[in-house]
Amino acid sequence: MQAHDLAVRAGAQQLLRPAGDHAMRRPTFVLALLAAICLLGASGARAQDIVYGPDGAPTVVQRKLHSMTGRWEAGASFAIALNNALIDQFGGLVSLSYHPNEWLDFGAEALLNRTGISALARNVRADLRPRTAGQTGDEFRNDNQLRLGGFAVARVAPIYGKLNLASELRMHFQAFLLGGAGIAQVHRESINLCADPGTGVCPSFQQSDALAGMGIAGAGLRFYFNQRWSLVSEVRGYLFRSSYKRANDLTQPSSGSPSHYLAAIATFTGGMSFLF
Repeated sequence: MQAHDLAVRAGAQQLLRPAGDHAMRRPTFVLALLAAICLLGASGARAQDIVYGPDGAPTVVQRKLHSMTGRWEAGASFAIALNNALIDQFGGLVSLSYHPNEWLDFGAEALLNRTGISALARNVRADLRPRTAGQTGDEFRNDNQLRLGGFAVARVAPIYGKLNLASELRMHFQAFLLGGAGIAQVHRESINLCADPGTGVCPSFQQSDALAGMGIAGAGLRFYFNQRWSLVSEVRGYLFRSSYKRANDLTQPSSGSPSHYLAAIATFTGGMSFLF
């Protein structure tokens, strides 16, 4: 029995020894594999061209496909007013800008719109009562029509991203904020104040044209097709000083006192740009 026990113990030791050696070698191999992966990842990260934003931090997408630094951009867009129910306004915008780096550009824009009063404004006029002596009223606000203008504009674009539309279709984009200033012609056609003195039905309404200094603020997106062509969309607001008349004698166009306010015309623009 003792000889048998010794034989069993010897066989057990022979069976257990390789398993123990293999168990000790396994963590060593795993650690070596992880270290190799880390080294490869570190070398790959050093090989990438890091793109920095205006805050000095790396942008979201490191491998930027479409570089903007040192390039000019020419654009053409259509524009339509969003926030004025009394006015119909649509037209076009052309621009030329320069990109000194990846997140900034500045340039000039020219705007030309076709404008007129809306169907709602015509319905309001149709409902006006004939004028009688002694009647007074306030002029409607927000009858401003932005017809043409020239502006200096700058854009700051700290965000560069990528949309995975499908497994093989990826679209790179850039989000930006914009601001600027310029001069524009503003046409005003009163909705409810008559241009002719007297009583009765109003045959024509007061109109005026003026040059106004304007500020611009907005935001937009640029979607890249390739190194030269991109789709640009913006929502922007034109801010300027305007006025309307209060306590106007409806039979005397020259009466009333002007009251000033900050007018805002919000527009949506969409179009193409060409980089060169």
